[in-house]
Amino acid sequence: MLTRIYNGFVKVLGDIKVFPYPLFIIYDPGSYKIKGDEMREVMQRVEPGDILVRGYVNYLDGYLIPGFFSHAGLYLGKVDDDDKRFVRPQAMHLFRTGEQMVIHAMAEGVFMEDVLNFCRCDYMIILRRNPAIESQTARQITFRQVFEHALLQLGTPYDFQFNFSDIRKLSCTELVYDCCKDFITEYGIQPQSHRFLFFTKTILSPDDFVISPLQKVWRSRAIPRKTLRKLGIL
Repeated sequence: MLTRIYNGFVKVLGDIKVFPYPLFIIYDPGSYKIKGDEMREVMQRVEPGDILVRGYVNYLDGYLIPGFFSHAGLYLGKVDDDDKRFVRPQAMHLFRTGEQMVIHAMAEGVFMEDVLNFCRCDYMIILRRNPAIESQTARQITFRQVFEHALLQLGTPYDFQFNFSDIRKLSCTELVYDCCKDFITEYGIQPQSHRFLFFTKTILSPDDFVISPLQKVWRSRAIPRKTLRKLGIL
């Protein structure tokens, strides 16, 4: 019973915005700092295998998730009908085709959507592998391997407990970590102790991807300079 209450509580956090002055709480008003011109930049710059990390202004979960950014996804690029063979039968209803697709995990579980939908946020950064710092073994891990594993996770339930030791359920960072597990630890990216909600848990925050040696190939203009300095980007 307590687990169901906790899961339900976490689920609604991602849909709530908080405005302190005057204090009121609303669901998403549909206004984001990333506009059409930056969306076009993302469409031009992003490459298959890139990790997309985003954040919002005034969303309640942004106050509770450790760090500046609050969500992460994996850019798949083009997905066509032939790729259905990598999807589990029970998740086939979630399969989508498109030229620029992203896979990520939210309260409803692991799903796919167009990169333009993913860009509906206030802050975003594109991260990319840097072969120069990877071992020879890691460099042999191709995007196609990551792609196929990601589609296999389609329909996986969301992990409201953020338990990295159990991949039967996946949060957004767990999904990215699991798909990229054969090379991602070489960037120093691994679960660590963070303050989350009312507890200290061993998790992976979206900021952990950003502060790593992954290449920062694009970032939205609205990210505050003090935040960039804090994350070691400036």
